[in-house]
Amino acid sequence: MKICTLMSGSSGNAIYIETKKTKVLIDAGQAGKRLSQALEEGCGVKAGELDAILVTHAHRDHVLGAGIMSRRYDLPLYATEGTWCEMESLIGPVVPKRRYYIDTQRSWEIGDIKIEPFPTSHDALEPVGLICSSGQKRLGIATDSGVFTTRMANVLNDLDCFVLEANHDVGLLNNGPYPWSLKKRIASVLGHLSNNDAGQALLKTCGGNTKNVILAHLSEENNRPSLALETVRETLVSNKVSIKDIDITVAPRHRPGCLLSI
Repeated sequence: MKICTLMSGSSGNAIYIETKKTKVLIDAGQAGKRLSQALEEGCGVKAGELDAILVTHAHRDHVLGAGIMSRRYDLPLYATEGTWCEMESLIGPVVPKRRYYIDTQRSWEIGDIKIEPFPTSHDALEPVGLICSSGQKRLGIATDSGVFTTRMANVLNDLDCFVLEANHDVGLLNNGPYPWSLKKRIASVLGHLSNNDAGQALLKTCGGNTKNVILAHLSEENNRPSLALETVRETLVSNKVSIKDIDITVAPRHRPGCLLSI
């Protein structure tokens, strides 16, 4: 299985996943042209080669290009019923035969990728995170969640690769330029995970199979890649978790990251 973050942050989110038989896009938070360019730049893949698009929730930075990509390349589009209700006005019409509904209680397969959804805690209607499995390899995606729940800890345990939100540094957020109402929203249980939260989440989930952690959805105003890395690594080391065999990186905000084999 291969993974590449195409973009990450409030200006747009998209993750590409590939196996021998299947190519999918998780979220499509930029214009269709930009998403197509990022796929070719980062992965050497044309958008028409995709098998499906999956959307985690209906915020603009995750769905902006979903409708146009589905229409232009005749791609199936997967989302929960709540997400469909919220995003239709943002993405435009999608033909009925390409509309698929995610049930958070059921897994399904797209080609040779098994998809297991789980609920997250965010200020959107029926948001989800995803576990993508192929063979013995398991990849988890958990961004845009104000808390890391017990269920999330259980289902995301001992992944081979984990894309995990580390949105903000608490000090930078509290002392930054955002209005108080926005600060409260970000720090709430329906907001975003902080660097400290990400470190604590990894304490609950890292196992012998965990080789790659990608910190994602960093705030441009309230975080720094070096600070997120330092906080997460320090949390793990201070709790006697060995990180010598775990590659912890940060997803670039405006460009594709490395095409990673797991």
